[in-house]
Amino acid sequence: MRIDWLRAFRAVMQTGTVTGAATIMLRTQPQVSRMIASLETALGLQLFEREGRRLLPTKAGLQFLQYAEPLLLGLDGARSVAQDIKHGRGRPLVIAAEPFLLHALVPEAVQELNRSGDLKFAVDICMRGLGLWMSQSTADLGVVALPFAQSDMERLVFAEAELVAVLPPGHPLGRHQRIQLADLGGERFIALRPSTLLRAQIDIAAAGAGVSLDPAIETTSGVTACEFVARGLGITIADPIVAASFLPAGVEVRRLGLALSLTYGCLLPKDALGSPLLTPVIEALANAALRLGRGFVTLGARQA
Repeated sequence: MRIDWLRAFRAVMQTGTVTGAATIMLRTQPQVSRMIASLETALGLQLFEREGRRLLPTKAGLQFLQYAEPLLLGLDGARSVAQDIKHGRGRPLVIAAEPFLLHALVPEAVQELNRSGDLKFAVDICMRGLGLWMSQSTADLGVVALPFAQSDMERLVFAEAELVAVLPPGHPLGRHQRIQLADLGGERFIALRPSTLLRAQIDIAAAGAGVSLDPAIETTSGVTACEFVARGLGITIADPIVAASFLPAGVEVRRLGLALSLTYGCLLPKDALGSPLLTPVIEALANAALRLGRGFVTLGARQA
């Protein structure tokens, strides 16, 4: 199996066509087609289905991408690694984080770390559905909401956060210090999709309170939900750090009348607890969570 076959596979996955892949790779279309055919033969898998000029990934193709992408990312970084070795620099610390934590928390922590030394970072998106496995990942540290079952890495809790109600600018409920779920019963509610970590928690709490939340909009992203709130499209329940980042847009953040929480955690390689490289990063994440959480976040390091 050749590396250029894998690169052709990734290029087709990115563009959806042999033409697009050929443009990325600076190869001809027949060359890319032969690479894909050779890879499928070597693997004994059908990676794509042909639909006109487009190549649609099969289920096997999507699964294989999860294994191939970390390998290709490592190879893509080889030139940079060589330059670091040549000039006596350390390699970048690779942080993988869920998208809502990349919105504000991770940048705040990296900014703090950058003040204390000339550190290099690489930051990747960690998708909950795909997980984070040391055998497939180049990440030194994962930053996620716990529980996170899709990983064989060690789990460390660094903070707990209260979920908050996020109201559009000037909403009448802004007069309340606490928002009860019953207050949301007749409101346009912006909900997270059923596949998200918090949706089940919110639905169970609403059912227990005898409240029917009828979503006007559903989204997989808490950041998007808060953006909808800022545009006056409804009310949501969100992570407090994400919610606080929308205060400049005029949203109002209020405590809930019942306890709903989110656990921030790190995924670490086995035996990495206490690592002199990772400990300052975890401390910076905790400090950033406390600053950005505006009283809705408490710290507490423990293994999960």
